[in-house]
Amino acid sequence: MTSRPERVTTRPLNAHERLQARFAFVEESYRRGRQPPRPKTKTELDVLKERHQFIRSEQQDPSTLSWEDRLAVKYYDSLFREYALVNLKHYRSGAVALRWRTETELLAGIGHLTCGSLRCSYHQPSPTLVAAFEEDEAAGLVDPDSTEPLVRCRLFEQEMQFGYVEEGMRKSAVVKVVLCEECRRKLRRGREMAKELREGKERAAAGGGGEQRRVEAPPSPPPPRRSREESSDNEYGPARPPELDEPRRDGRDSHSRSDSRSRRRSASPPRRR
Repeated sequence: MTSRPERVTTRPLNAHERLQARFAFVEESYRRGRQPPRPKTKTELDVLKERHQFIRSEQQDPSTLSWEDRLAVKYYDSLFREYALVNLKHYRSGAVALRWRTETELLAGIGHLTCGSLRCSYHQPSPTLVAAFEEDEAAGLVDPDSTEPLVRCRLFEQEMQFGYVEEGMRKSAVVKVVLCEECRRKLRRGREMAKELREGKERAAAGGGGEQRRVEAPPSPPPPRRSREESSDNEYGPARPPELDEPRRDGRDSHSRSDSRSRRRSASPPRRR
């Protein structure tokens, strides 16, 4: 017995069907934010991400490698490892990413005739300079060994110590990069901040074991209160003479009396009936 195909109608949906469609829409909306399940089969890109190494040893025997490692070695041999490209997106935290150049980037002059920073405005060659270079090349005026930059800025070639973690092991390598002045400053500042952060963690780890808590002394009790007779008879100094307060009192009394007299004189006379 075969199942009948679903009949397509143009009639409007009833209340139950509208509710089911709404639930399906909400469920699909929440499902979009979830991570999709990983496929059971691996693609070549997945294999390269798992088996790729920044620097491979040349002493490995290709016949003893698995097909995954042979694929990673084949991709590794297609890269040009004279200059590296750098990603300075998180340079403020000291995190720097490097990768080697492809053949297309090498032929375009990216990374050695332009800035090697992937997010720099001088990373891509200038169209004006490229057009002028092609005209000179057609006229035979270009030196094949010329290192004239293809961007309108000054470039600096430098070597940097690159530390990374690969297969659970900490490794380091000396890599050459070409950067403009601004990206060079960012890289130097990022390395300084990473060094300060690392030294701060080392100081905290070294001082954490022998750290002693500071014991504060208990607060001293407040002095006892004295009566007025005791406070007036201070043994460290003479008592205040009473003559100093008399003129002030007289002045206040005379001032108040003068104010009352002036108010009486300025008062209006009583009315006569």
